[in-house]
Amino acid sequence: MYAAVVVFKPGADQAKASVDSASLTDAFWAHAQEGDGMEHVRIADGADGFSVVLFMHGGDEAEVATSALALCWRLVMVMPPLTGWYVDSCVVRGAWR
Repeated sequence: MYAAVVVFKPGADQAKASVDSASLTDAFWAHAQEGDGMEHVRIADGADGFSVVLFMHGGDEAEVATSALALCWRLVMVMPPLTGWYVDSCVVRGAWR
């Protein structure tokens, strides 16, 4: 298992999203696909965005990063409160069994 830490930030003219952590967590589960390998999700609010830790299964860090980024961009594209937001960074660590 790997941990992918993904940071979301609003675009230049965007306000902070008016969506709570519980709703974001539900959205991650609703939009995760079987091939994404997502096992757990944790969300932390920040001053200028929010961070997500996705605990995922995958072959290696690159595969997990690709899956995590695809899932995060799916959320940005389908959740109206995230219109104009972007994924700022994605860091993958670990290989826990």
